Amino acid sequence: MRFDGIDAMKSLTERQYVDTLVVPLVELAFDEDMVRKAEGNEVIQAVALETERQLSGRTMLSPTISYVDVDAGRATAEAVHTKATASGFSHVLFISSDLRFKGSELPIIFVPPLALKGMSGEQSHTMVQNFATQVITELSSRWMAT
Repeated sequence: MRFDGIDAMKSLTERQYVDTLVVPLVELAFDEDMVRKAEGNEVIQAVALETERQLSGRTMLSPTISYVDVDAGRATAEAVHTKATASGFSHVLFISSDLRFKGSELPIIFVPPLALKGMSGEQSHTMVQNFATQVITELSSRWMAT
């Protein structure tokens, strides 16, 4: 499910099934790092969409959290995590390419910032599928633990 009016209504009425929120977490840059950050965004968005597609009846895909300062991004992500769990989501998982979140208490899956558009269609599809499988495996282990 996606964060739109129809899916939001469904998720509220079917909360016992839609118990997981997937949140893309993307750093913005407007200098020489812009290309690398944009590539990271492409991978994160593709993996998040593929995860949502495969787990549509169980997950909701959140709008992307964008930040320019890692501390502000961390604070926003923590607030989203707190609010989402207080609102009934049993599981919240962030997808990021920013390794500065590595020591964080937040549940984050990291994907590398790859230039998907520089790959063949088959290569990029395979990469996205592999990363989405990692996310799905992580979610499955969290679901089994509860």
